[in-house]
Amino acid sequence: MNRRDEIEQILQFIAEHPESYASLAVCRRALDGGLERVTGETISLLEQYLHQASDEEIDAYYTIVT
Repeated sequence: MNRRDEIEQILQFIAEHPESYASLAVCRRALDGGLERVTGETISLLEQYLHQASDEEIDAYYTIVT
């Protein structure tokens, strides 16, 4: 799977399951360790972050949500 598809699947999972532990884990790891809940704004920030993240990070986040 290519990088763009992985990013889309990560974002789709988090949008569909914002209260899951996996979603919170990805957002905390990427954005803020103290994050308490995933919101629409969180998902937007995550999308921006993912487009600049390393391939290894993308692979790790993809693994968490799949």
